[in-house]
Amino acid sequence: MRPIKLIVLFVAVVAACARSASAQASSDAGTTPPDGVDIRVGYEARRDHLRFTFENPSNIDTDFPVPHSFTQQYVADNHWVLGSARYTIRDDVMQTEFGLTPERQTRGSDLDTFYDPDNDIVVSGTKGDVRLRSLRFTHWSEGRLFGLPMRVGYTFRRDRSQFLPTDRIVTHTNPPSEVRSPTLGHETTISQVHEIPIEVSRTWNISPSWKAIPSADVSPLILARLITKLPDKYPGRDITFAAKSIGVGGGVRLVRQHGWPLAVTIHYGQTWGYRAARQFRRDSLVAGLSFGG
Repeated sequence: MRPIKLIVLFVAVVAACARSASAQASSDAGTTPPDGVDIRVGYEARRDHLRFTFENPSNIDTDFPVPHSFTQQYVADNHWVLGSARYTIRDDVMQTEFGLTPERQTRGSDLDTFYDPDNDIVVSGTKGDVRLRSLRFTHWSEGRLFGLPMRVGYTFRRDRSQFLPTDRIVTHTNPPSEVRSPTLGHETTISQVHEIPIEVSRTWNISPSWKAIPSADVSPLILARLITKLPDKYPGRDITFAAKSIGVGGGVRLVRQHGWPLAVTIHYGQTWGYRAARQFRRDSLVAGLSFGG
């Protein structure tokens, strides 16, 4: 419980500072209130690996529940198109962002593991191609924390995956065996992730034309919800699981100070679940390019 208490205290302090400090003037770019509305468009190349793991008693070939877990993994690498607006409402500086991807074919898996009697471990599921597309929405409120530019936000991301036809594979360890049967590709999964990110940054002028803005961020509360649709097996019923996670990350943004506004961004982040029985893990590496105010 101690890490959770520290996180709650940290969030409370940041929230208290953000409101009182949001109107303070700053010479750092990114915290100076905009004159009207600053519009920015951009592109991101993201390497995203998503993993959900949940544990609950179930059965596959026994008359009683046994220890069971299932894991879904996705290679969610994609190209993102972004748009954002930065503006002021009653002296509070805010920024709203929206991004989406095209649908692309990638890799995904949905595997159930059953721990049967007699040391027989049964793994059942599919591993193959999926069609995946994603979108996200983020809203930021800017301020200062201990003299540093800071912002607190809310992010919603949705990833929808459609499994393509492949083989369902069932393996046993005692005795060793493997059975394959075709699937029709009717499985659909939807990942919905709600996140509260807190970011602190610092600005350095590295040349007359460019400045660097390194940043660090923490998301003390990430609510991830996984919806699985299996119409052939469970018609009209959605299988839903939820997990709570924490995320950390860091990056740097290079901003052109003169001429046409241009920014280059690199960021890396990871998440971890609070409970071993309900895990949402994300590993992300982002390279971005944006234009505008």
